[in-house]
Formats: sequence, structure tokens, C-alpha cells
Amino acid sequence: MDNARRTAALALVKQEQNGYSNLVLAAALERQALSPQDKAFVSALFYGVTERLLTLDWALGRCLAKPLQKLDAPVRAVLRCGLYEAKYMRTPVPAAVNAAVDLCRQLKKASAAGLVNAVLRRAVGLDADRAHFARRAEELSVRYSVGLPIVELLLEQYPDKAERMLASFFEKPPVTLRCNTLRTTPEELCAKLEQEGVKARPLALPGAVEAEFSGSPAATQAFAGGLYHVQGLASQTAALCLEARPGETVLDLCAAPGGKTLLLAQQMGDRGRLLSFDAAKNRLSLIETAARRCGLSCITVGQGDASVYDPALAGADRVLCDVPCSGLGIIAKKPDIRYKSLEGAEDLHALQLKILTNAARYVKEGGRLVYSTCTMDERENQQAVRAFLEHAPKFRLAPPPVVLEGALVRDNMQTMLPGYAGSDGFFVAVLDRA
Repeated sequence: MDNARRTAALALVKQEQNGYSNLVLAAALERQALSPQDKAFVSALFYGVTERLLTLDWALGRCLAKPLQKLDAPVRAVLRCGLYEAKYMRTPVPAAVNAAVDLCRQLKKASAAGLVNAVLRRAVGLDADRAHFARRAEELSVRYSVGLPIVELLLEQYPDKAERMLASFFEKPPVTLRCNTLRTTPEELCAKLEQEGVKARPLALPGAVEAEFSGSPAATQAFAGGLYHVQGLASQTAALCLEARPGETVLDLCAAPGGKTLLLAQQMGDRGRLLSFDAAKNRLSLIETAARRCGLSCITVGQGDASVYDPALAGADRVLCDVPCSGLGIIAKKPDIRYKSLEGAEDLHALQLKILTNAARYVKEGGRLVYSTCTMDERENQQAVRAFLEHAPKFRLAPPPVVLEGALVRDNMQTMLPGYAGSDGFFVAVLDRA
């Protein structure tokens, strides 16, 4: 276990250098010959510290004579690991403290062993839930370990719902699957998964299944046979709202990794033309591989910038643009987003509007455009749609044909809030052209 703690601490040091947590952890685990049990421990400790970083740092900061950031990075990582293990992993406090002191020595920071011992024994008794804070935003930021810019945004836009959303970021959403309706039914899929030892049940959203995997969702025979792909409920809802039909020409402009493309092809009965684009060339193979696995032939994959007009794409029946966004709705899945500064938001908003405006040029008369994001920020959602409509008189907001249970629908725009809709945070606007 000592090697596991060392691996987690060194990965956290690397993480401070602005690496993506999933890539940093994967590289750390690949370098070490660890047992499955130790790998699970490393993952739990690494992601736990990442998720609870502001809460841990608040407690540690109150027990240090100088700012935490002034300490050497390995010592900082040891303190965070030790405190997380003592407070959240049910390791007895003496054992967690002793392990942290030993880890200091392993990392050649023996001079800090006394400090680590003293600080951890004090910090473990501090509780942010019972502390006093000067401002509500500061309190929520520390308690739920989310950066102040995001907390302030949620308090401004959703004052009575912000705390529940913040709390939900600690709750991992269940794994949801999209049944390949061209090959099976949700009920048949659940039966096949049960035969492979996977608990599964159909959901109210047509074609959606919830499953409990002990390993990777891609490790089953049902997956290899193209009977499903993994896709969140909110994402499924966005694609379903396009109501793609057999024989139509459909565009998916920001498609990778391809979940919405697969759903749209199934909606179309694999008949028609489904053009699936993404700006990142290295992600196109993900869509192609998934399409082959699911037996879908109507999909054509290509590299394309959704903000740049391509006259060859004009005249489409349906266009889906799930635009780049701040990602605030998927914090539970991607803990790095918790600490986003939101700097440069204006540039992001301008890009979103540019993509939406460009996508509209591809829609033929009587066609449909769906705009979606995985965030709850109204500036990226409702405000973007309204800004578009001011200069697009041929489009109107249509009632969403599919509404996820628990979602908010206002002015025909659907917002799924984490903690309320049982899904990621998401936004969907259906725009029909006259």
C-alpha cells in the first residue's frame, strides 16, 4: 500500500502542472506494477483529493503558519492525501497520519515529517460544515470544493437551486446506455446483460437503459455485438429532439465521440445521409469504429469546423450542433472542471453564437436545428439562442418533443439541472425553420 500512496501523491504533483486528471492518473498507473486492489486505492485517493481539493486546502491552511502553496509540491500532496484518507476513506486517523509521515520520507522530504504529523492531527478535526464564513459564496465554495467563479455564477442564475446542484457534483450519475434499436429492444438488451452478470433496467426515456457494471461497460459481449453504446440521458434527449427520419439528410456538426451520431442513425433506420463532423481529426476514428460495431452504414464521417460555412452542406433536413461549452453540467464526471476560472468566457460565447448562426445556414425550409450544451450557464444557453433569433426571423423556438423528467422548460427551452433531472446538466433548444 505504501507504493500505492506514493503513486497517488506523485500523480497529484503532476496534476498541479495543469494535466488532465484522467490522463495523469492513467499514465501513473501504467508506470507502476500494482495489484488491482492497489490500483483501485490509487484511483480513489487521487480522484478523491481532486474532488475535495478546496475543502482539504481550507482545513490545512488553518493549521499552517505559512500559505499551503509555499510548501514544496510533494509535501503539499502528502498533506492532501493524508487528510483525505483520514476524513473520507475510513482509515483510522493514527494510521493515516503515520502513513503520511512515512510517505514524506519516501519522497525524500523527511525534514517535513514533523510538520505533516502536527498539521494532519489538527486539520482532521476541522469541519467546514460547522465553520463561519464571511460570504455565502465562500462557504459553498469550501464545502462543496467548487471554485468561486462557478459558485457565484450558480448563485446568481439559480439562487434557490445552487446548493443542491453543488452537492450533486459529488454524486456519480448511474451509467446509462442507448439501446441499438435496429438490433434489439431495451428489454432484450437488459436480459442479455443480466446473463453476463450486469444488472440493467429500461428507463422511461425511450431506448434508454440504466446498468451497473463491475468493470468497463465496453467489456461485454453485448457491447461487442453492437447492441448498445454508453450515452448520458441528457445527451440522448438532445439527439431525440432532432426527430431524424429515414431518408433525410442530417448533419451532426460537433459529433465526437459519436454517441449522438449513433442515436440519430438509429432514428433514421440507417436510411438516408448522416454526415458526422468534428474539428479534431484524431477523434474521428472513434465515430467510425462505433458505427461499424453497431452496423450503421448511413454515416459519413469527416473533419470540419462547425463555425466555418461549407456550401456543400446546404439543404439539410436536420442539423444538430452540440457546441463547445464550459462543461459545468458534467463536473461530477470531470472533476477538473470544478476549478475553472471562467476567464475568456466572452470568446467562448462568441464561438457558440457563430456555430449556431452557421449551422442555421444549412437548414432547408421546413427543417429543424437543435442547439445543445452540457452546461447550465444561461449566457451560453438561453441568451445565445435569443441573440441568434434576433437576426434569424425564419426560425422559431418549438416545444421540445422529448422532455426529460425533472427538466425545466421555459419559453420552449429545456434545461436539465444536475441534482434535479437525474442527469448531467444540459440545455436543449429546438429551432424550426419556416
